[in-house]
Amino acid sequence: MKAKSLFTMMMFVFSLLFVSCEKNELESGSFDFKAHDFRVENVLYSKGSKLKREYQVWGDDRMLRNEYTYDNMGRIIRTGVDYDDWKYYDLYLYNSKEQLESKSSYETYLENQPNLRQIVTYSYDTDGNTAKEMYEWKDINSEMKTRYFLYQYKDGKLAKLEHYEENKQSYYKIYEYYGDKLVKDRFFVPKEKDYVTTDYLYSQELLIYTITYSKTSQSGFMHDERRYYDQNDNLIRIVANHPSLSSMSGATAFLVTFEYEYE
Repeated sequence: MKAKSLFTMMMFVFSLLFVSCEKNELESGSFDFKAHDFRVENVLYSKGSKLKREYQVWGDDRMLRNEYTYDNMGRIIRTGVDYDDWKYYDLYLYNSKEQLESKSSYETYLENQPNLRQIVTYSYDTDGNTAKEMYEWKDINSEMKTRYFLYQYKDGKLAKLEHYEENKQSYYKIYEYYGDKLVKDRFFVPKEKDYVTTDYLYSQELLIYTITYSKTSQSGFMHDERRYYDQNDNLIRIVANHPSLSSMSGATAFLVTFEYEYE
């Protein structure tokens, strides 16, 4: 998807939403957010449990999105889903420094041989931070296509992310922190004066809420997410509100839920 069309799609929704918090609370990213109780009582996993399955919930439908497989060192080596006649999965490869080196995406239909859809390769700076994330795949004409991300850091934290398609920058993001917590990012498209902001809000050291809006005013609401955890801080559920996904004209809510199971 081209950057300009992506930005246009993101700007499509312009509903009203006001969040009851002061400016200094947003900047700190740490306040007692009253909109939802982010602890769940009916589920409890051991602290630091490994993610096993991820589901997407639409109304009464619950669909498996991902299953996770680990090696004996606790690293993810495979994610994906196997259906009766179709499966898709990613295989992870690590280098001698135990850094993720590549991720290869496959899909198989019926009894056919696996089809390699995409390869992602990772490179790192001298501090061990991800410096580049390169995507390569073939289009319907078997022509090789590429896109990649470049990462820039300041004081050990991600400061800027740049996205390129075929060596042309399509967008970039700027990150802001309060202490070690990410509290804001801004999404820009080159040569466009408008931009999109996301605020990250915390409680008890956990990210519990994000809100995305156009420019600098939250009255330009686009979407938000609420996160729910068990008593051992395992992420159990994300409820995302994307009004633009609703077929109802002028809708202010369209909820998509993601649920997580652990080993």
